[in-house]
Amino acid sequence: MDQKSDLIDEGTGSALVFLHGAGVDNTLWEPQIAAFGAAHRVIVPNLPGHGAVPAVETVQQMADHIRAQLLDCGVRQYAIVGLSLGGMVALDMAGRWPEEVTHLVMIESVPNVADNRAALAMGRAFVSLIRFVSPKLFALLPARQLGAETPEAAHYLKRVLPQRKARENHAVLRAALTYDGRPHLPRLSMPTMIMVGEKNRATHKRAKAMCEAIDQCRFVVIPNAGHIANRDAPEFVNAKLQSFLQAKP
Repeated sequence: MDQKSDLIDEGTGSALVFLHGAGVDNTLWEPQIAAFGAAHRVIVPNLPGHGAVPAVETVQQMADHIRAQLLDCGVRQYAIVGLSLGGMVALDMAGRWPEEVTHLVMIESVPNVADNRAALAMGRAFVSLIRFVSPKLFALLPARQLGAETPEAAHYLKRVLPQRKARENHAVLRAALTYDGRPHLPRLSMPTMIMVGEKNRATHKRAKAMCEAIDQCRFVVIPNAGHIANRDAPEFVNAKLQSFLQAKP
């Protein structure tokens, strides 16, 4: 696997798309690429604003970009798994092109960040500061503050975070802050699974409410995992994904 590629495309079989979170890259999914590459065509792009992919202004534009890549690859139907910001992009794709998405999985993700004007204003103030903070400083924080509960997840974050640029982090976080995917939820008809890390309680309430608004939705708590849940508990996540993908669309 070329770890510097902005589009990892490996294996044969039904298409399985993985979308990473903000501030990292597509190598986040290395444990899943190894686990699913034998049975699926695994497609793992870098989201806009990551790697060499130019930033865009909205989550919807991120979804447009990923879908265009899939169409260029000849992929017309696919299961999609997204973590954090990647979950928002996956939700947007499932809501706008439901005939293409066979299965939807959102890990450590919510449909919206701010519920009211006050929360939005606070979020904007925080995000505006991000453009002045070197990502190298984030890498100096304790691993748990970054969302990692295990040494493996911490090692991954410490490796990729310093490669970022402040303006890129600002762009992607601003897009996430202004997104609201809640109108899509009642219209989703494909099998859906919402997963949260046991240790990151901040996502639980909103993720649970999201699942309750979706038909055919499973809610799964990942034991001993934080925000970087697929790296904290890869065997558990892989087993749940394997079982879930066997569900009939």
